[in-house]
Amino acid sequence: MRLASISLALATTASGLALAAAAPAVAAPAAHSEVSTHASVATAMASWHTQRHESLGPGKYLETTNWQRRSGVRVMQVKARCWGNNSQMKVNLVYKRRGGLGWKTAKSGKWACNGRYGIVRISNAGHSTYYATFTLNKKHTVEYWVQYYK
Repeated sequence: MRLASISLALATTASGLALAAAAPAVAAPAAHSEVSTHASVATAMASWHTQRHESLGPGKYLETTNWQRRSGVRVMQVKARCWGNNSQMKVNLVYKRRGGLGWKTAKSGKWACNGRYGIVRISNAGHSTYYATFTLNKKHTVEYWVQYYK
């Protein structure tokens, strides 16, 4: 009698374990596909977009024309590069202040003219009109990109 109850208990435990092991395996593919769908949508939504891509120069002091910040954009950057030996470039990202108070530099950066681009980025853009200036110690052509993250 004791042997029968032990074998019955083992059979019940084994079938319970088999059901518990099978249930997550069936539910796992559905959960995985749901997570991957949300991840791909999030990746497609937030990315860098180029608003303007131009070349200026050659010159020592160059500036862009004004551009408008897109609606809802809070992160903006100017990527710029130039070529030449023993030269440096300074980039200023300038915004127009409200109330007729003029223009103000939001951010600036300085790097060598070696063909690699440098980035000047602001992360809390709130003004509507911007432009960029490029100051070089020798005459060069500057290639720049105005980008926003949305």
